Amino acid sequence: MGSSMLRLRVSDRLRRVARKVLDNAFPIRDGEVAVFYAGVENLDLAYALAGECEVRGVETVVLSRGDYISRVKLEGAPLECFARIPKALPALVEVADWFVLFRGSAFDVSFLQRPELRRRLIEVRRVSRWSVDDLIQLCLEKKTHLVAFLDPNLQQAQALGKSYAEVREMFLDSLDIDYDALTELGERIIDAVSGADEIRLTCPRGSDLRLRVGDRRWMNDDGKPEPGQYLHNLPVGEVFVAPLEDSAYGVVYPTTLPGSLIDGVRIEFRGPERAVITAERGEELLKARLERATGNPYCIAEFAFGTNPCADILLATEKAYGTCHVAIGQNTWLGGENECSIHWDFLIDRPTVTADGEPILKDGRFLV
Repeated sequence: MGSSMLRLRVSDRLRRVARKVLDNAFPIRDGEVAVFYAGVENLDLAYALAGECEVRGVETVVLSRGDYISRVKLEGAPLECFARIPKALPALVEVADWFVLFRGSAFDVSFLQRPELRRRLIEVRRVSRWSVDDLIQLCLEKKTHLVAFLDPNLQQAQALGKSYAEVREMFLDSLDIDYDALTELGERIIDAVSGADEIRLTCPRGSDLRLRVGDRRWMNDDGKPEPGQYLHNLPVGEVFVAPLEDSAYGVVYPTTLPGSLIDGVRIEFRGPERAVITAERGEELLKARLERATGNPYCIAEFAFGTNPCADILLATEKAYGTCHVAIGQNTWLGGENECSIHWDFLIDRPTVTADGEPILKDGRFLV
């Protein structure tokens, strides 16, 4: 692995994709500072983006942390190490205008399926004082843009029956899209749902959810963020709204993605009462995250349509064309009113959606 790192090369394809992303979906400006946090497998993409940023007058820092470091720390570090608040990452957020986090930095998480490490992970999460949730809250507090790249890991490639290189190309395709067409589709969806109050979602797995939007504003995540929007995902491609927090009634059965330690999630929304959230596997991990949250993680935070035309459900998750997702927790940056330390998305595949009874999406196909 060390020798391959020495031969790190940014391909012409990556440079072209990086330029297109910066032109259309990453509105960073001359004089700003960007920090890229990537693993070994996606370091070339981080380099490509950082290089194009530097060409545009942006100061960059690229950090790498591979699976090895995370694994040996989880296996051997005393629990008190996890109870400390880190110093380096908050300091970087302090100086950065943009903090770019690559999800695929955790490339091969299969070792977490070992029973002894799952038990250890539960202990760690119970004592931990720092997680991605804390990073999100810090970025919101400091008004630092947090960009999460939804790049693939090894388990997603295995689930698709493809090599990692093939799946990586599929992911790059979801960045290398017609951004004008994406904007147009989002606008058509917003035209269709604007003015409607009740949204109903069903899916073949048994989900049946009703929620109300009221006068909340629908927004188009097409790479052109609203002023004051500090949380972003790449690839882009969703139309979202913050529902009225006490309006959701019904049950959703989200899709489980490869490599996840939590499976068989069921969320029952009960209006103004706390949602009931369970899982068939990994419920202890789910509860550990919910119990350490501040604020209210048990109300609906977001409803959204995925609109990215090249995004496979296993790769871009909630951005995938024709999917929906609901979230619980924090939604103030979406136009809602719930303060919470977590925002947790749950993907619904092959959904059917109506707006005040008018069909918008049927079995994963847009009707607008």
